[in-house]
Amino acid sequence: MSSKEKVLQVLKNHNLVSIATVDANGLPRVRSVDYALGGQEGEIVFITHKLSDKVKEISNNNNVYIVIDHDCDSMAELQQLTYIRGAAKAYISETPEEVQKVFGAILQKFPYLKDLPGEPSDFVGVRVELSTVKLIDNTVGFGYSEEVNLRG
Repeated sequence: MSSKEKVLQVLKNHNLVSIATVDANGLPRVRSVDYALGGQEGEIVFITHKLSDKVKEISNNNNVYIVIDHDCDSMAELQQLTYIRGAAKAYISETPEEVQKVFGAILQKFPYLKDLPGEPSDFVGVRVELSTVKLIDNTVGFGYSEEVNLRG
C-alpha cells in the first residue's frame, strides 16, 4: 500500500480529529470533533454551533492544524499505529445547501447526531482541506514519518 493510500485509509477509518485553531490572543486552542470525509480527496467536514469559538477563530484565521490518531492498549498495537498530522485550511460553510451537504455526510457516519440539541439553523459546516500531511507509520519503524501530498 502506498503512503497516500495509508493516509486515505486513516481518514476513512477514524472518527475523531483534533483540530487546533488560533484565538484572538494568538494562542493555540485544540479540541476534538467527529468528522466525515468531504467531497474531495483529502477533505474532511464537521458541524459545529455557529456561535462556537471554533467558528470565530476560523473566521479570523483559517490556518488550522489537525491530528487524526487513536490510543493503543499494548506495545503490539503501538507498533501497528499509523496516524496523520498536518497544517490545513478550514472554511466555514454557511449557505443552507453547503450546511445540508455537511450534515448529510456527518449523519451518514454518525446517525445518532440527528438528536443534537437545537435547530439545524444553529449549526454551520466546516470544511477542512488537507494538502500535505505527515504520515507517522510505526509499521515501517517506530516513529517513522514522511510527508504525503494529497493534491498531487
